[in-house]
Amino acid sequence: MSSLITRLSLGWLALAGLTLTMTSCEKDETKVTLKMSTTPQLTASATTASLAPATANATAVTYTASAGDYGFPAGVKYVLQLAPAGTNFANAQEFPLGADLKKTFTGAELNGVYNAIDCNISTPKPTPLDVRLKATISESVDPVYSNALAIQASPYQAQTAPADTWAIIGSATPKGWDADTPLNYDFCTRTYKAVVKLTTAAGSNEFKFRSNGAWTVNLGDGGAGDASKPEGRQLAYNAEPTPNPPNLSLTEAGTYEVTLNLNSKPKPTFTLIKK
Repeated sequence: MSSLITRLSLGWLALAGLTLTMTSCEKDETKVTLKMSTTPQLTASATTASLAPATANATAVTYTASAGDYGFPAGVKYVLQLAPAGTNFANAQEFPLGADLKKTFTGAELNGVYNAIDCNISTPKPTPLDVRLKATISESVDPVYSNALAIQASPYQAQTAPADTWAIIGSATPKGWDADTPLNYDFCTRTYKAVVKLTTAAGSNEFKFRSNGAWTVNLGDGGAGDASKPEGRQLAYNAEPTPNPPNLSLTEAGTYEVTLNLNSKPKPTFTLIKK
């Protein structure tokens, strides 16, 4: 009888201790650390991949994971993480794994990962990625990570730039009114950008924006806004409200990041950020 009472007392003490620990964890918002007796492992079918539109539907790489083991039944969720090499998986692209613990990327899908990481890919060049598996059972329990692997490929731009080109032109620009200074299309922001040295010499402080190297479509002063603010200064097309909207003018010379946003409402805008 004495032995039974002792065992019951110890059991209640253990339960009380567990309850206190869990309450303390909840109050302090401290995550619980559970160690896996067997950590998940990750293998890959390749360490390099060839990416091209012609092979977009072909398999580029397949990742296979082995399940981890906490020593008790646990609903473990596995996610494959890919990130630029050497970034410690900051802002990683994540892909949940199914019951077979496999993930196959076609060429288009792997190229899409690269484009999600850098939406302004220009010239294809060898670019390494780090790859690992993240295992979780609860938000209150620290995740467990597998071994890290690497893959390298030369991604290509998956998006197509608009057919119309845009440029800045005028006496304030490097080539004056005689030639355009091209703006580059930014796939991330859907705007046109360039870093341009602008002048305010006497009689040489004006500019406009025009499309396709001609005056058929051009943008001038729309009469509202501030070019130094994120929302930008409004522009007016040469068809509205007048056939030839006023030139824009610059008050301070310098090197500027010029951004043209044709998607702004109610009118296109531009910003000038001094470098």
